[in-house]
Amino acid sequence: MAIKDSNEMGTEVLPAVDSKGKQPLHPMPDEVELLPTAEEDPKTPEGGDDEGMEEPPSNKRRNYDHYHQEDGPTHFCKVILAPKLECIPMPLDFTKHFAAVPTEFKLRNNTGCSWKVTVKLMNDRVTLDQGWATYAAVHQIKIGYMVTFKLLTPDTLKVIIFDDDGIEVVNKCGKHDEAFAAKE
Repeated sequence: MAIKDSNEMGTEVLPAVDSKGKQPLHPMPDEVELLPTAEEDPKTPEGGDDEGMEEPPSNKRRNYDHYHQEDGPTHFCKVILAPKLECIPMPLDFTKHFAAVPTEFKLRNNTGCSWKVTVKLMNDRVTLDQGWATYAAVHQIKIGYMVTFKLLTPDTLKVIIFDDDGIEVVNKCGKHDEAFAAKE
């Protein structure tokens, strides 16, 4: 068999049909059997039902030979829709995973600022209350902005502010109100 062509890169290319142009030189089988991936066909242990299976840690759920944390979400976000920002209610699906609700949160932002905000229960929802309005004013949070919150520790939230174009707001917040500034 002679090699007929090469491509731009100089790699030799085998012809697709024989020299008479009738039969393919490399026929494909009529059916190709594809084996299932691990996600499609989870392996089951051989032997008994529980034989050879390790027990998952108490707060994890077994899923296809690996485990998922059952601690709940660590992030939530709020789009600011009201001109007055006295308080921010936290989503129920976020707070229902708390072992205990702290009396205050320390808010940390992307410029190193730390701020204390008290927590209040309003209509059965955990709400960031005293200190939030001042934080929002000092950090120039406006209608249309999106604020993300990430739980760092049981009483610390990382706060990132995005403007109405979706760009992260990075600005120093000037002098803190001494009542709410969190000392490191």
